[in-house]
Amino acid sequence: MKSFLSLCIISVFLIVGCEKKIEPIKVGEMNEYKDPAFGFKIKYIKEWKNFGEAGKAIFAKSQEVLNKFMDPRTGEEGAQLTVLVIRYIGNTPEDIIQEGKEELKQTWQNIQVMPDEPQTVAGKQVTNIRYGIPVTSKKQITGFDLYVPGDTAMYKITCLGYGDQYPAHNDVFTAMINSFEPPIVILKKPDVWTSSGNMEIYNSNFFTMLYPDNLEFVTVNKGTNDFAMGMRADRLDCSINIDVFGAKGLTVEKVWEQNKGKYKAKATGQVQIDGQNSFWADYSPRKDISSRVYFVVKNDKVVRATINYFTPQKDIYFPTFENLVKSIKLK
Repeated sequence: MKSFLSLCIISVFLIVGCEKKIEPIKVGEMNEYKDPAFGFKIKYIKEWKNFGEAGKAIFAKSQEVLNKFMDPRTGEEGAQLTVLVIRYIGNTPEDIIQEGKEELKQTWQNIQVMPDEPQTVAGKQVTNIRYGIPVTSKKQITGFDLYVPGDTAMYKITCLGYGDQYPAHNDVFTAMINSFEPPIVILKKPDVWTSSGNMEIYNSNFFTMLYPDNLEFVTVNKGTNDFAMGMRADRLDCSINIDVFGAKGLTVEKVWEQNKGKYKAKATGQVQIDGQNSFWADYSPRKDISSRVYFVVKNDKVVRATINYFTPQKDIYFPTFENLVKSIKLK
């Protein structure tokens, strides 16, 4: 941890008047706090208590010390350290830091803010904003805000000292900040398969098609057809197969009439594939498995796409494969 000597210098620079300095506070034994909601950890000296709540830990010797910072006419001079969790929720770290600076100026009159300083906390590059707040002709509150970026939130560590209590608690602040540990976010593997957001282009002599890169190619026997290919998700029964064969001069309507009898269709319909009329039919080849077949014709070739999916999880698999069919560009 970088020395806090520069922080002591600012306090000397800003404090008006000369008073007898108090002895530095020894760190000694420390207790550990783990936030119950966000999981960050920090140690604090055993003479202090936590007066905060989940997501906002406030450490100080007593409530009287905290009162002094809120109203200089009351309470007891001392020091405090706060850890505040600020969720990103669409904001960048820079946005949060800038909002923090503006809040300081709005909250405290006559505050003197020093230039930002880079620093390292918990192995992360952080922003250190130092400031002094005059409260009487001879006293000021000296402090700094450390912005520690995390995976899902910013951790704002604020250290404040009233008068000479600030330099006296330098070692305490250093020890506590050195002990800070942001939570480690472990991404859980989803219980169900999800389509990847990374798309690839499949290219054949008869069509092109977009597909998510977490689909797996499978070997398909083309038999007497001109072409055949297949892809599947994490289940063997969740797949798409596409084959191509000659239309023999027939329109898509005629091809459909010749082939629809092969399927015990539960529903049928028409849809456009790359601007071409096509026919589809829903059927069930076996229990808990549903299928949809599409027929489209271009350049005297029939392109037949067959989607298969686990019926109880249609909302997981069917949209992915349906989007593949919608993305087909015929050649």
